[in-house]
Amino acid sequence: MLDGPRIRPSGDSALLVEFDNRIDPEINRSVRSLALAIESEQLPGINEVLPTFRSLMVVYDPLKIEYRVIWEKTKIWMEKAARLDLPPARLFRLPTVYGGVHGPDLKRVAETVNLSAEEVIRVFSEIRFLVYFIGFICGLAYLGGLSPSLRVPRLATPRTLVPAGSVGLAGGQANAIAADQPSGFNYIGRTFITLYDPQVFPPIPFMAGDEIQFISVSEEEALKAQGKEAADFL
Repeated sequence: MLDGPRIRPSGDSALLVEFDNRIDPEINRSVRSLALAIESEQLPGINEVLPTFRSLMVVYDPLKIEYRVIWEKTKIWMEKAARLDLPPARLFRLPTVYGGVHGPDLKRVAETVNLSAEEVIRVFSEIRFLVYFIGFICGLAYLGGLSPSLRVPRLATPRTLVPAGSVGLAGGQANAIAADQPSGFNYIGRTFITLYDPQVFPPIPFMAGDEIQFISVSEEEALKAQGKEAADFL
């Protein structure tokens, strides 16, 4: 675990633990370890544990447990977390078609970073992106590990609708959106794997700590994967 996390209240029913203010795999590992330590105890009164890039929120019922108790337990949980082994990462290799109607921003991204479209595809598709946490609409996986050579800003005006499975990037992040939604990311490809299924539990195939690689394939091959589960591509 990293030294010096900040513990403070957040409203009247939550405690927030903040690590260093940057996106970093080791910091996120500390967050995930702490989440595992808390969840493994199943303490009555804890309603939810919400990890992010570099912080973790513990939502509790103040009628069942006091903030002071949560604060003291957090110190113990952090010591326990330092000794925990996290589950091994799973690598999902998702077939992805790049460019054309499925990647409307590929050409512009290539021009912005002074690379050919083929080189953008090669660099992006070789990266094993780390799932930092799950959040936003329909369990979006927040991905880190984008090459600095591919960093481009978000769109000045977000699109009002982007189809599910679209694969994009902005800043130092990447994503594959799980459901049709608005977005300001730059979309360079699309996978047709099912990334969100409300009929199963959990409805999202990924967990924090997993890795995702967007393998470049033809449109025909990408469409063959339509409707299949991400677990089929482990």
